[in-house]
Amino acid sequence: MSKRTSVALSLLVACLALPRAMAADAPKSELVVVYWASKDCPWCTYWESPLSGMEKRFRESRVVKNERLADPYTLRDFPADIVWVYERMQRGEEKRPFVRPGWVVYLDRKRIATFYGTKNWEEVHFPEIKWLVSEHLGR
Repeated sequence: MSKRTSVALSLLVACLALPRAMAADAPKSELVVVYWASKDCPWCTYWESPLSGMEKRFRESRVVKNERLADPYTLRDFPADIVWVYERMQRGEEKRPFVRPGWVVYLDRKRIATFYGTKNWEEVHFPEIKWLVSEHLGR
C-alpha cells in the first residue's frame, strides 16, 4: 500500500469515527411528556384515579393543572422545569390542548406528538408514546 493511500485511508477512518465520538459526547436527548388537566374535568379525575388503571402509566410526566376547564393556565400551574412551555404560550408559539386530559410529548423542547382524551388509551395512545420513547431515546 502506498503512503498516499495509507494516509487517505487513515483520514477516511478518522472522519467516519468522528461522528460516533461526537455522538458519544453529545448530551442525551430530553423527552418530556406533559399532562394537561383541570381540577373540574371529570375525565381527568377518572384518569388520575385508581379506578382507571391508567394513572400509574405516567409517573414521570410533568403535570400542568388548573382549577377549571374554562380558565386559562397561569404560571403557577406549571412545574418549574417546564416553565418554558408557559413562556411559549405567552409568546403565542404554543397552545394548550383543547381537550383534556391531554398529553404533549416534547423532544429537546420540540413538540413531536399530542394525544387527547382517555378513549383508546391502552390500545392506541400508550403504545404510540412507548414507541416515541424507544425511537428517540433508545429505551
